[in-house]
Amino acid sequence: MSAILAMTQLRGGYSETDILHGVSIEVAAHEIVAIVGPNGAGKSTAMKAIFGLLNVRAGSVVANGVDITGWSPNRIVQAGVSYVPQVDNIFGEMTVHENLEMGAFLRKGDFSASADRVYQLFPDLKAKRKTLAGSLSGGQRQMVAMGRALMLDPKILLLDEPTAGLSPKYMEQIFQISRDVRDSGVAILLVEQHAKQALAFADRGYVLAAGGNRHHGTGRELLADRAVAEMFLGG
Repeated sequence: MSAILAMTQLRGGYSETDILHGVSIEVAAHEIVAIVGPNGAGKSTAMKAIFGLLNVRAGSVVANGVDITGWSPNRIVQAGVSYVPQVDNIFGEMTVHENLEMGAFLRKGDFSASADRVYQLFPDLKAKRKTLAGSLSGGQRQMVAMGRALMLDPKILLLDEPTAGLSPKYMEQIFQISRDVRDSGVAILLVEQHAKQALAFADRGYVLAAGGNRHHGTGRELLADRAVAEMFLGG
């Protein structure tokens, strides 16, 4: 497997406290990889480490063949990596289209083609392009956040709990849109609390616990693993 994103033996955390203890994760091009595990496992921390949002004390992060360890988020975005946090991920007082425009803040010239691609992926947003994003449903707001992250035409999209608080209908819709994004050429790494659903749709998965790797494999392999099921998936 040729990795488009590789975290290798990463150690780091907040202030002087390590949350990650040698975590390794790889994502190939045209692949969806899910990170699952119990609360406090280090899932979201691993995502923030990739995006330069915490202190990395050992190990490396390589994206698109470039070592981005220790880079600032603004520089990481320019390296082809976009990140959608779990909360505070839209501008509620702006319209849907204005949110997409904000997503293209680093681009020069016309970005209408990127907006058109986003609207093709998210037809619900096209119909509401002039609507204030804060007035949308939870699922639609998540679509705005994902769409804005795609405006820079990234090669890798990081999604932190994209289905948190969503109804089953919108959860499945976000998963399907994630597949469409992958099929358009963007690799996806996502953190999910809904472990069974995430592993059922992801190409591969990693199970983290206590800030370290515990299991990895294809989604089907992890779902079929009795040890994984009993320890992390509720039996």
